[in-house]
Amino acid sequence: MGLSQTSLKGVLRKGYKMPTPIQRKVTIMIAIPLILLGKDVVAMARTGSGKTAAFIIPMLDRLKYHSPVGPRALILSPTKELAMQTLSFIKQLGKFSCLTVAVILGGDKIEDQFDALHRNPDIIVATPGRLLHIIMEMNIKLSTIQYVVFDEGDRLFEMGFSEQLAETLHRLPKARQTLIFSATLPRALAEFSRAGLIDPVLIRLDVDSKLSPLTKIAHMICSADHKFSILFHLIQNVVPAKEQIIVFFATKHHVEYAENVGPFIYVVPKSCITICEPPNFSR
Repeated sequence: MGLSQTSLKGVLRKGYKMPTPIQRKVTIMIAIPLILLGKDVVAMARTGSGKTAAFIIPMLDRLKYHSPVGPRALILSPTKELAMQTLSFIKQLGKFSCLTVAVILGGDKIEDQFDALHRNPDIIVATPGRLLHIIMEMNIKLSTIQYVVFDEGDRLFEMGFSEQLAETLHRLPKARQTLIFSATLPRALAEFSRAGLIDPVLIRLDVDSKLSPLTKIAHMICSADHKFSILFHLIQNVVPAKEQIIVFFATKHHVEYAENVGPFIYVVPKSCITICEPPNFSR
């Protein structure tokens, strides 16, 4: 792939010896060399496919050294949890580099984030809402940004960040590289990519299925009278106690029945919480 020795050391230390399918396809299609050359990319890959490393490795290789001019890479994530996961990957893969990172997330102290940006980080990992708020509050210029990643692009739009993304895109320099990694390519994201990317390479992997090959699926047929008893048997006797479980019911009534009347009250040692949508929930 033409990686530098510093980047390769980080990759090997992380334990990557056999690339995942998305990483192999990125290599086969010569996309990583294209990323290293500054080519825009739209990669469709499900969560858990290894896509995070696929955009972090070339980013670290391109940036190489710390620069005092200002941030040169921006990674936007739909959630705080995903952003923290991305930060962890950057720290692991970039262990042997001198690149610095600032994390800008909603819910964290905004003063600390101001300080982090004043230290001229090389990379910014952020959620769209908080980033735009800080940009406007501090009148921050993004003119030094060279490398932009929209991670889980479909979720960014599903969660209502379209206006923030458009405004952020407007503030970025035209001479930049832009990457979108997404499980699907909805119309809004496709239009966004046409406006924000230049002649991108499209990588389509496993577009027919968003499920990981590690997912086990079983379909059980039983009478309506036996559904709850079978469900509770599975929870109590089949699923290992250490595993987390999500159960979807058709109505709030069924949830309340399962919680208060059904055998969920006897499930030990598992703890149980219920989540029901409010009456006027807008889908």
